[in-house]
Amino acid sequence: MPHVVLSEGLPVWFYVPSTGTAWTAFGRAHQKTHRWWEVKDPAVFGLHYPPCALDDLERQAVPLGELDLDQHGAVLPPSLRQKLSDSQREAGEEAAERRESAARYARQLREAQQRGEEADWSYWRLLSGLHANRSGPGLAVDA
Repeated sequence: MPHVVLSEGLPVWFYVPSTGTAWTAFGRAHQKTHRWWEVKDPAVFGLHYPPCALDDLERQAVPLGELDLDQHGAVLPPSLRQKLSDSQREAGEEAAERRESAARYARQLREAQQRGEEADWSYWRLLSGLHANRSGPGLAVDA
């Protein structure tokens, strides 16, 4: 079966002349591991093209009449570009929400720690003030 490969040797387009179609594959969303939202490009957490080596694949058939070419090779039809775009946008939005949530949590944690430190300091100042003002039998502080 004739095919087009990436520089890594991964086939990205398979032409089936007998049916008048070509098919390609999108890489399925990568597994969302610990702190996945911190990666530089969260697009791999949605459908992505071309697929990465060892990705699970989602095949996409395209009638040859809908396939365009440019200086880089075959061009995905608008419907498939939209499918990719929607999936990657959703992954990007989820990553942004996770980053925002992590930042909010970190800020709340810092603020709680500051309040705790301030409360500890106030408590020790209060104790110091009580100790300095003690008086009475056996409680007089030497001056």
